[in-house]
Amino acid sequence: MREEAEIVKILREEEKLGILSSKISSGYETVELPEKKEEEHLSGQTAQFFDDGLDEINKAKLGDFEEKYRTIFENYAAAITLADENERIISWNKYAEELLNLDEKEMFMKHVSELYPPEEWKKIRDENIRQKGMRHKLETKMIRKGKGLICVEISLCILKGAKGKTMGSVGVIKDITKLKTTEKKLLESEEKYRDIFDATSDFLLYLDVNGTILDMNDAAIKMGNLEKKEVINKPFSNITGLFPKKDMKRHLEAVEMATRAINVNDYESDLISKDGVKYRLLFSTDLIKEKKEIKGILIRGRDVTQRQRAWEKLVKLEEKYRVLAETSADGVITIDPLGRLTYVNPSFEKLCGRRKSRILATLFREYLLDDSVYFFQQIFMDARKRDETIENVELELINESRGVIPIEVNIAPLKKDKEFAGMVCTVRDITERRRIEDELKKSERLKTEFMNIAAHELKSPVTPIKGYLDLIISDKNTSEQVKSWAKISLRNAERLLKLANDILDVSRLGSDTMQFDMGKLDTVEILDEIVEDMKATIEKKNLQFITKIPRNLPAIVGDRYRLSQVLKNLLVNAVKFTDHGSITIAAGKKEEYIVISVEDTGIGISEGELKKIFTKFYQAYTGDDRKNEGTGLGLFICKETIEKHNGKIWGESKLGKGSKFVIQLPYIHT
Repeated sequence: MREEAEIVKILREEEKLGILSSKISSGYETVELPEKKEEEHLSGQTAQFFDDGLDEINKAKLGDFEEKYRTIFENYAAAITLADENERIISWNKYAEELLNLDEKEMFMKHVSELYPPEEWKKIRDENIRQKGMRHKLETKMIRKGKGLICVEISLCILKGAKGKTMGSVGVIKDITKLKTTEKKLLESEEKYRDIFDATSDFLLYLDVNGTILDMNDAAIKMGNLEKKEVINKPFSNITGLFPKKDMKRHLEAVEMATRAINVNDYESDLISKDGVKYRLLFSTDLIKEKKEIKGILIRGRDVTQRQRAWEKLVKLEEKYRVLAETSADGVITIDPLGRLTYVNPSFEKLCGRRKSRILATLFREYLLDDSVYFFQQIFMDARKRDETIENVELELINESRGVIPIEVNIAPLKKDKEFAGMVCTVRDITERRRIEDELKKSERLKTEFMNIAAHELKSPVTPIKGYLDLIISDKNTSEQVKSWAKISLRNAERLLKLANDILDVSRLGSDTMQFDMGKLDTVEILDEIVEDMKATIEKKNLQFITKIPRNLPAIVGDRYRLSQVLKNLLVNAVKFTDHGSITIAAGKKEEYIVISVEDTGIGISEGELKKIFTKFYQAYTGDDRKNEGTGLGLFICKETIEKHNGKIWGESKLGKGSKFVIQLPYIHT
């Protein structure tokens, strides 16, 4: 930095500037300088500040002023530059160097325009400050060497001589980059919150503390079918057309309480737009404060129109279902989480033999037989844990006058605001059904007993008849004609014996008394035995016997005799109804099961008949020309036997193209 005396020396030498005649107070004042009469040169380290005509006292005063000026100039907390009439910098303080990141050599005699980007300098030149002789304050951008552009605020003072000649300028430069950044962020923030204000779907009104509407968002404009100019800067109390009279009173009370910083509870109100559309809104008030001082009130209205309509529908629906419950022939009850009855319909009152007033708030288990209490508690917990309905639970209810009544209960969880609130149950009196079931069981038992007796009685005479017929056929002295008659009789005796055995099997399966000798079975071995046993019968009818039995099938658990009986029955049926083509027995492993199939190329079964063939005594074809005889029990026995082995059996067929019966049995994992 050059000494001030040297700067003044340069100025005097070039006859540019005289002595400052007043202080630079704020950077805005135009300073008048005395004009030099003739050129004088300065020498040495001392600067001559006045013309020869000044007296010693004035020189001393101006010397004091120069010292004060230099102190202010050097220590002012902003950058100061002094430019000559050609706009070249001739003096500056230390803050100017720091601000512009320039050293002494770079600053001295630098043209002012080089401190600005071209576009900014053009704006400054367009202002024509020097020619206008203005004091001026402007915001612009300057170049900070090596660090890009900075935002600055410049206070310019034009220095003029006695005759108005421009002698130079003084600039006070303040760095406002941070201020501008903050302003930009605030502006962006304001725009963002403005967007949020307008984008929210809630009805928003912003009032001052006097109740004047300062702003409203787009949702409020749309709901009211308004224009902003109709309401902005108008008292809130003037928009009575939007709200019913009773609701407007509530709004005004809420605003008045809010201005006194009294907490206002949320409240609901109708809003009616200019075109007659009605909304239901939930209103709340929020205070806008600045340094604990209330600046305004935000009225927020959340649209609950759909919720209100849903609630009205729910009320109507509840009333509808209440009527259904009240008129239902079944008992309808609700139970709270502790097992207490919270609602009972008239049918349940009748079931219990008690009035509603005696039933409500009591425990449901008090009306159950002891054996049913524990069972009901279990299903209550299961329904709650699994959050699903449990149906057809049979319990026993105690009636004060009728005694024990068998009931069937359906129980389902009851929710309120997605939280468990208890159970709703339907209760049906099944006394009559139990009576009918008991009669059916009795009838079934009698039928089973009759079938057992009939089967045994049939077997008793048939066995010796069959034995004597075998003797007649094997006797050498018997004529061929008698042997022929005996063979016919034997064949029919065997049919009768098979019928008796089938009836006994059906009876045992129905009464669950058939014995199964379950054990681990080699699947391949049992299939090979059946193939060997049936091969002659199939080939005797000139049918091709195809086997597809892999050697690596896993073992199964079952009764060897009963499973063999099922497979032979299927193969016998295939032979019976197939005159040409082939019979195939195949096996394989699929997922968790062994799958065994018996397929033929016989007459097939229609789709309607296929659904009935596993019922007792059903035969697909019963016409007079029926070639094949049977009892209609074989497939029923097959189905019951396979199900006892935890398996499945089904048929697939197309009429005239053959049939396929499939057995699925679980295998043993090793």
